[in-house]
Amino acid sequence: MSIPHSFPSLLENSAQVVLLAGTGLSTPHAPMVKDLMPKLKKAAHSLGILEKIDCSDENDFYKIAQVISDELFKQGKTKLQRDLYLAEAFGIFSERSWFGEIGLPLSGNTPRHRVIARFVVDERFRSIVSLNWDALLEAALESVGLIRKIKKKDDKVHLRRPWNITEYASIVENAHMPLLNEKNVFSVIKPHGCVRELEQAKQGNIEKLIFRVATSELENISCQQQQIFDKAVSVHISSCPLLAVGWSASEKYLRETVSEIASESPIGKANAFTLISLAWSDNHDCIAQGYGTDKEASFFEVHEPPNQPTLDCFFLWSQARYALKKLIDSISDPPQPHHQLLKTRLEQLRYPDGKDIFLKWVDYWLHTWTRLCWRAGVMQGADPQTGCTIKSCEIPLTPRDAYIPLSGISNERHDLQAAAKLLAALDGVLDRFNFSMFPGGLWDSNKLILYLPLPGWQGNLPSIDLVGLKSLVEALRGLGYIRKIYLILLDAGIPLDSMKEKILRSQLEAQVKRLMPLAAFADNHADSAVSWANLEIFQENIDA
Repeated sequence: MSIPHSFPSLLENSAQVVLLAGTGLSTPHAPMVKDLMPKLKKAAHSLGILEKIDCSDENDFYKIAQVISDELFKQGKTKLQRDLYLAEAFGIFSERSWFGEIGLPLSGNTPRHRVIARFVVDERFRSIVSLNWDALLEAALESVGLIRKIKKKDDKVHLRRPWNITEYASIVENAHMPLLNEKNVFSVIKPHGCVRELEQAKQGNIEKLIFRVATSELENISCQQQQIFDKAVSVHISSCPLLAVGWSASEKYLRETVSEIASESPIGKANAFTLISLAWSDNHDCIAQGYGTDKEASFFEVHEPPNQPTLDCFFLWSQARYALKKLIDSISDPPQPHHQLLKTRLEQLRYPDGKDIFLKWVDYWLHTWTRLCWRAGVMQGADPQTGCTIKSCEIPLTPRDAYIPLSGISNERHDLQAAAKLLAALDGVLDRFNFSMFPGGLWDSNKLILYLPLPGWQGNLPSIDLVGLKSLVEALRGLGYIRKIYLILLDAGIPLDSMKEKILRSQLEAQVKRLMPLAAFADNHADSAVSWANLEIFQENIDA
């Protein structure tokens, strides 16, 4: 497997990356050109112009759209009417997969979109430029807890979080640019249009619309649209590495603009331009030349399932490497005994492997754990905009994938230190657990035992609040028969004295039992199905 570089700007340092999303990012979760072609020809036939289309262009989607648009123009249709006609023909208003409302997992995202959304909250991206009409990226951002910004600051109460990025704004036209004036707002720039804007136009809520589908619009960007690109994108691209995903670089205006920016303001980094896609073309050669690089140093090839690595696998692997670096950083000063063990695991994670269980441990367990710790009150941060302390009850439990960033937000990341300690204890046995069945625990489906790690240190509250476990505990019904639940106290390297630990264990056990939906696990008798196990006993159990 050939990997052009280790993606340092995305995973390793303080630099940020501009993500350019092509149609390959949405495949196969939103309709693609091959799905829309029959509908486009049907629209041309209904207008009586199908026979006017040059046979050499009969499979050129965008040229057919141009012929239809020209015919509608002759009929006196406005630009808005022509755009809505094409959108209706594509089924955009009736097929909710365009909006990310159907066809996705219950979490409302795919692995690739979920990781991208988490990287946004972790400030790994400076901006996203999406060439797709669909709203899958927007749905993913909302699924990790970001709020869509559609009004100015004085129209909305400030959302308090101990991290920087709390909202996002879709930028489709110049009128949306003021939404980016606030530091907590992340930009998703969509120069070709957005289905949400189309729906608003259909409902009569907006009068101006950008929906780029005809060849004349894709080959020559208008002055108004160029302002959006210049203001919101050019500055970023000139100072940040560009990571393109599933982008064919077929848009002449965009290809030329990126090449010009790259040649005039070379970033001078090994990963200044990277393409993650199924294929590399001559169009990408032009982009690479602008950056002073080539295919070998810029192309990461992904594959369609079942071949590996897939696009989802790449992003899960990137997330795992990033998380592991943060775990190592949390215990490196002073180094803990398991520091080298985790560094060895990072070295072993050099190449994407969709079968590596560690990818699932990070994707399911780690992010559930951090959310539990912050909501429990054992972690605390301040609003970066006001400096005011954030109460634990203000940390979101919903939506399902609400995300706590792994970087910053606290000087002492005890949540990550405890996670690193558990990971070291699980070395070599991670594959015994099904993390997707119970994301917040370690479910051994062979022995029918659930190990439930809990924070073993105290924060500023009198007692730890385990309300973050509620939705997870309710998921126990889906595990089928369970023999035993072991609670594990993770002390993050700062153990309590014996009396305080005894009190804490009693409090935590009582809370867990109150949350239990099954009577056998709620009992308080001596041989209860819920009991404690320290890491040593835990290791003995899984080794037995």
